[in-house]
Amino acid sequence: MFNKILMNTIFPSVSMAIATCVTAYPASFSSIQANTRVDHTIEIEFGLKNHSLRATDHLVVPLENAEKLLCFVNRSFQIQSVSALNRKLDFSIKSMLSGNAQQLEIVIPPDFRDYNELVFDIVYEGHLAASPGFLDREDVGETTGIISENGVYLSPASLWYPDIPSSLGTFKVTTITPAGYETVTQGMLVDKKTADGRTYTTWEEKNISEGCHLVAGKYEVTHRKHNNIEIFAFFFPEEQGLASTYIDATIRYLAMYQKLLGNYPYGKFAIVENFFQTGYGMPSFTLLGSAVVRLPFIVETSLGHEILHNWWGNSVFVDKWQGNWCEGLTTYMADYYYKELSSAAEAEAYRKDICRKYTNYVNRQNDFPLTRFIGRTDKASQAIGYGKTAMVFHMLRQMVGDEMFYQSLRRFYQDMIWQRAGWEDIQRTFEDVCKMDLSWFFEQWINREGAPSLELGETSVKKIQDGWITKAGIFQTDKPYRFILPVYLKLDDEDYFATVEMHETFHTISIQTKSRPRYIAIDPDQHVFRRLSIEEIPPTIDLVLGDEDRLIVYPTGGETALQAAYRKFAEFLGESGGIIKADTEITEQEIIQKSLCILGGLSENRLTKMLSEGLSKNFSINQEGIVVNGTSYKNKDDAFLIALRNPENREKGIILFAGFSPSAIERSGFKIPHYGKYSYLIFSGGKNIDKGTFPVSDSPLQRYLER
Repeated sequence: MFNKILMNTIFPSVSMAIATCVTAYPASFSSIQANTRVDHTIEIEFGLKNHSLRATDHLVVPLENAEKLLCFVNRSFQIQSVSALNRKLDFSIKSMLSGNAQQLEIVIPPDFRDYNELVFDIVYEGHLAASPGFLDREDVGETTGIISENGVYLSPASLWYPDIPSSLGTFKVTTITPAGYETVTQGMLVDKKTADGRTYTTWEEKNISEGCHLVAGKYEVTHRKHNNIEIFAFFFPEEQGLASTYIDATIRYLAMYQKLLGNYPYGKFAIVENFFQTGYGMPSFTLLGSAVVRLPFIVETSLGHEILHNWWGNSVFVDKWQGNWCEGLTTYMADYYYKELSSAAEAEAYRKDICRKYTNYVNRQNDFPLTRFIGRTDKASQAIGYGKTAMVFHMLRQMVGDEMFYQSLRRFYQDMIWQRAGWEDIQRTFEDVCKMDLSWFFEQWINREGAPSLELGETSVKKIQDGWITKAGIFQTDKPYRFILPVYLKLDDEDYFATVEMHETFHTISIQTKSRPRYIAIDPDQHVFRRLSIEEIPPTIDLVLGDEDRLIVYPTGGETALQAAYRKFAEFLGESGGIIKADTEITEQEIIQKSLCILGGLSENRLTKMLSEGLSKNFSINQEGIVVNGTSYKNKDDAFLIALRNPENREKGIILFAGFSPSAIERSGFKIPHYGKYSYLIFSGGKNIDKGTFPVSDSPLQRYLER
């Protein structure tokens, strides 16, 4: 499954849909149905200097009396010929109204239609060049195809081979490159030789996949075999020292996930360094940009995530018509699971962060059920498709227990490998393994949008003959959900944990203990996916950037160059929503009603002084700079951000950002959206050197008890 790590600092993992053309065409023209297997044998020669390729795809297709065959190739390619059984076939080309596709329609002669399958030899050539300045950009976005002397990157979305929509294919690919270039794609290395200044490399994957990815570069290759799995590191010379670290970690992850889920589905795994900044996961390899590879935490986080995608997404495919379940499941079994292995506190913080993001970014207008999640398009869709889905699997695991949870996933993997699977298949597997009716669970969490909101009502403690009775009323707002609710009591002599089943708008829980209870907390460790109350959410960057009704306020004071830098940054923030205004245009009513992004220091933005007076005692702003936890920051390369609640409206937030030079604003400001969970940030030279999240007040779901 294509999986992109956003560049800059936090690198949250997000999916990248494979944009192969899905244009509909008459069924009578082609026998190809969804999930039909086709076989590609491709020979491709690259002209790196002129960004070109020339290729032949020997495409094996089942016929079933089809009169025509339709497939799609990149619109910049020219089809040179199409033949079968040594006979030239008639074909036509039709340009699509949008995107990078053109439709190739092949006429199948009547005397060929009785064949069960046919090999179509399709010869084509064309160019794929990057836009000017592409390699200088820090985040290159969802680029689909590049051919250059720096390297080659071809994804299925670039339509670099003839693609039949909804088919599943096997791929045998032979590449011809100038000597000194190494090529890697999915599958096993079959052959490699160099002659006459050219290198011929053949890879073959006999298992089906939804598409083929191909990469080439001036790599040095490190190889190790472990338990019959070929492990490669394709790194540039500068990063060769990292090869062993990545290979060792790969062996560790493979062992962990094979124990949890079953045998690794491929014969190899390769870590491939890219010549531009990416973080993708493909069948049997991952493609990490050079800046990403050097980050020390990638080995302990994102690498394992990409390896796990070889179970979820790359060998058990996603039935997109039922929603993309695999990004959330991979997030739960990788990103979250690593926190759980580290400590209970880190796992709890991760669950709370999921609920915080959902609360901050998702509202009635942009919410949707998990059956409609295909891939990440913004913060709200990420909070739903990744975060909510991960919590759904967590709640399912809490309900059925670890043994049944992992046994069910192993069965799901075993039954659905090399097939498209959806939520219905997951439900059926868990019901069969756990011997439970889970229709209510999946209907509620998968087919219904939203999340429960909880309130703690009246509480009481009563002494009885052999102990104490604690009662508490719990409210659900809107339509009630059914779930298992953890309850914590602090007793005189111990901690007491219990669970109750919630399924009504109001429910009174009653718990008997031998020792006197002093304190009660409802879902204190965030095991239930729910909307958080205001008191449970710290003032963070996400609190403001997640509010669609926000104002971005640029300064009209200070140096002209600083004003220009702030205005440019304001326009960047405005791309994801909000209204941009000058500090002289803001009304008192807007200050009360809106969340605010205030740009500029005391001498630049007139709102800064008013809001700086409400900062924590550990923070102070003056004309020269800012003091944070006793440390002063005032150099030209420094920049800072502080988030706080709007003192005039507790439901709204404020972030104050200032840099001490135009370059500090530019180098730091554009990274801020990737630090959403933090309350303050300090940058020096564009690098984050300090960050933190302010504590929250006592949750309204926690209370001291009185007799």
